[in-house]
Amino acid sequence: MHGGIKVYRGSAKAARNYVEADRPRADDYYLAEGTGLAEHYVATAGADAPSVRVESALDGDAYEAWVAGLDRTGRAKGRVRTDDQAVRFVEVVVNGPKTWSLAAAVHPEIAAAYEAAQDRAAGEIIGWLAATATTRVGPRGRQVQVPVERIEAATIRHYTSRAGDPHRHLHLQINARVWAAGKWRGIHTVGMRDSLEAINGIGHAAVQCDPHFRQALAGLGYTLDAESAEIREFAPYVGEFSDRAAQIDRNVSCYEAEWRTEYPGQEPGPRLRQTWDTRAWAHARPDKVVPTDGTDLARRWIEELHELGFHEPTAPDEGEQGPPVSGTRVGFLDRDDVVDMALIRLGARRSAWNAADIRGQVEQAIAAAGIVTDPAVRRELAEDLTARAIEACIPLLSRSDVPGHVRALTSPRVLAVEADLATRLASRAATGARPSETALVRDESQVLDPMQRIVVTVLAGGGGLVVIEGAAGAGKTTTLAAARDALDGGGHQLVVVTPTLKASQVAARELQTPAFSAAWLAHQYGFRWDNDGRWTRDVNSDPAVAAAAALSPGDVLLVDEAGMLDQDTAHALLQVADETGARVAFMGDRHQLPAVGRGGVLDLATRWAGPDACLTLDAVHRFADAEYAQLSLLMRSGERSGEVFDRLHARGEIRLHATEVEQNHALTDLVTDSQSEGLLLVADTRVQVDLLNQSIRDRRLGVGQVDATHSLRTSAGGRLSVGDRVMTRRNDRDLDIANREAWTITQVTDDGAVTVTGRGGDRVLPADYARGHLALAYATTAYGAQGETVTEAHLAVSDSTDAASAYVAMTRGRTANTAHLVAETVEDARRRWIDVFSRDRADLGPTHAATVAADDIDRYGPAAPDPTPGAAAMLQAAILRQHHGQPGAAAVRDPRRPASEDPSRRRGVGR
Repeated sequence: MHGGIKVYRGSAKAARNYVEADRPRADDYYLAEGTGLAEHYVATAGADAPSVRVESALDGDAYEAWVAGLDRTGRAKGRVRTDDQAVRFVEVVVNGPKTWSLAAAVHPEIAAAYEAAQDRAAGEIIGWLAATATTRVGPRGRQVQVPVERIEAATIRHYTSRAGDPHRHLHLQINARVWAAGKWRGIHTVGMRDSLEAINGIGHAAVQCDPHFRQALAGLGYTLDAESAEIREFAPYVGEFSDRAAQIDRNVSCYEAEWRTEYPGQEPGPRLRQTWDTRAWAHARPDKVVPTDGTDLARRWIEELHELGFHEPTAPDEGEQGPPVSGTRVGFLDRDDVVDMALIRLGARRSAWNAADIRGQVEQAIAAAGIVTDPAVRRELAEDLTARAIEACIPLLSRSDVPGHVRALTSPRVLAVEADLATRLASRAATGARPSETALVRDESQVLDPMQRIVVTVLAGGGGLVVIEGAAGAGKTTTLAAARDALDGGGHQLVVVTPTLKASQVAARELQTPAFSAAWLAHQYGFRWDNDGRWTRDVNSDPAVAAAAALSPGDVLLVDEAGMLDQDTAHALLQVADETGARVAFMGDRHQLPAVGRGGVLDLATRWAGPDACLTLDAVHRFADAEYAQLSLLMRSGERSGEVFDRLHARGEIRLHATEVEQNHALTDLVTDSQSEGLLLVADTRVQVDLLNQSIRDRRLGVGQVDATHSLRTSAGGRLSVGDRVMTRRNDRDLDIANREAWTITQVTDDGAVTVTGRGGDRVLPADYARGHLALAYATTAYGAQGETVTEAHLAVSDSTDAASAYVAMTRGRTANTAHLVAETVEDARRRWIDVFSRDRADLGPTHAATVAADDIDRYGPAAPDPTPGAAAMLQAAILRQHHGQPGAAAVRDPRRPASEDPSRRRGVGR
């Protein structure tokens, strides 16, 4: 199970339409008359365990009333808002790998077992939320969080995706009205959002470990890979099967965009959408008869699987008992190892976490270990492992009122790495920066501004630590080239490393000097790491260091794009520099993209470096337009974002689209029609990027820009052909290619080998690499765009775009940078733009995480004392006494943490 949380705001009637419209037309076949629209659950938090019961199903009218916050009699559940911004429910999706849906499409007995397992998974999630969710009570500004006592949920089952391929899933909706402290209140949606890891983990493990589901698979001869969760017999056909369905979906989106252009402000009706479905199917599969109902569609699924080469495995003979489901016994599981691995994986991703994050990791580990057991046994195992992991953590805050959803836990290792980083940086900073008095720029054609010259003299001088910051387009590359020459003149070398191999190749090309990934340099000096994030070093061996990586006293180890450097890699680099006597310089921009994982290295270096060692390149050289250069600096700081929007809109650099479909259609046309090789299209999420890439390829194929005579089918199901712009997605030094490096396909051989051309020349990619690690690159994420400089750049803004992503995307183009927003009015677009520059997803290390956690408590309220049953008035009084510091105020404790786990009894970091 994977996916995000949707907080639905709006009218109950619109919610009903949303659910019914979201159901693909093929699902109509499965909804037998009288089954209702939604299953209805009620869960109460008990003293020992939550209780979950299934109520009578909700038909359309009852569901609409339930969403509106009304009970079965039509009475409002407390004070219910009626405006279009009222939160109605929080939704997650209970789903699984596509192979599970394919198996259910072929075998009714697997379908029944899978659906029953999904229902049990939904019940587990609902019960866990009843035991962990909170609401807020008290006057505005003095609210505290209290446990919910009752929640209600609804599940809506779907059988297909929007494109009409098998995709069995449940929409699980938690009603926003909850019972707590003696009355109906609104659920704390932030707490729900911060519980997503546990929700997904429980949902996934509850199905994968379900003995009835697994027995249904084994009884028909199927095997499930515990690590990948895929059914092995269906796995080879997922990619191509899904690609056909996705093509239909893209066709429908294209028809809708064209229709909306012709009929602005109108909404398509169901009959028109059915016409589009028929047309899209016929266009994508001209040799097939268009299905007329669900039965026909299901038959088509099975036919297509057989056409792709699928054959059902041999099942046990009738009357024979199916093979037993093999799995790891619960008693054989090394619980300490699972706890250790969970904390390592969490520490590789972030600096702080909560109990829900731990529960999610534990559930994933249980499933991957191959456990198949009764749900009650699995829950008990997961709760034990979660408790052990919490006990192994260190609280970031030495206070006892931390709500359960606030990420205020970390591990000893995470703290130790940052502490040692700070120690090493402080020691280096103690020597101060000593500018060189003899550094000269040899190449008189290089024109440096005054600040660039100062940076060159400091890099060529002395001192153990230098920090150089500069805005996008500030001329950092030109400065480094001059510094390299100055160091060479003094008998020292400039060794440049970057967080990614692609960035190192860009640096090497622009500096005309070798540059390497930081990981490669660390590897040269004996550091190793695994996929889980565990770092080791064999201190007893003497690794053979490549000549290019050999550092000597006085050399400068410069980390470019240092804002993206994670703490573990930085820790290794500083150890190398200390051992070799090399000086260290960090160059980057804290306003651009942060590290993937625990970052904040550039912030730490800035904190410890002295004023003479912290330099700022404050002139912007990249842009042809001086006014835009000033606007880029405002985007960098996030200041006056409303004014920036107004000026960009007046300049024509903000474009509005009424719907996401129209935004995608316009950007597809833009890329297809462009004659410029220097156009960059940036989107925020992989889903957006994949949709844009496929849509652009469809259009380019239609106008002859791509030659599909010889094509390669990738493992994900897509096709790549001559003329396609692609991206390599895995580093391979033997092939001399980097992750996120862009190429154009020039040849596809019969055996699947692909020849590509790019800035670095031509490469021949073996078929296995091309199938597994080559992807379309007409659009990219902000991480793929950082470091690039092009003629023009376009950004598809979404609700998840943050300030760093927007700043990076809007500073790639020398002559033009344009943002595309989905909004009905300019005022709405302006609000969305301002929201973008208020979002910050950066993880800057555990010290910063402690501050964030404390701020979250101030923002959302602390945890209240455990309420006595029926004593809501006493609770409110205690809250007010505590706020005013009056006698009788109870000590505040996390209502979800047992007394034995009170964080005030353990060490703390921060306030």
